[in-house]
Amino acid sequence: MANSVKGLVDRLFVSSDNTNIRLQAIPAAQSPADGYFALEVGHTNYQALYSLALSAAINRYPLLIKTHGEISPNAKALIQYMVVDW
Repeated sequence: MANSVKGLVDRLFVSSDNTNIRLQAIPAAQSPADGYFALEVGHTNYQALYSLALSAAINRYPLLIKTHGEISPNAKALIQYMVVDW
């Protein structure tokens, strides 16, 4: 199992406690339980990370998501940080 995955943003789903990010065409083994990576509102860099994810989605840039712990189809995936290369 890995603790990072890279892909194009397929969906941003914003709720009161987090922003959920779904990536396109990632292998099932690299997809979390509900298919979404969670960026919690309480994250120290929430605003910057949200802006980065939104920019990646709008411009169709691949987004690398690094999670706390390994990504598993049986567990929620909490985002630690994200990277976009131009």
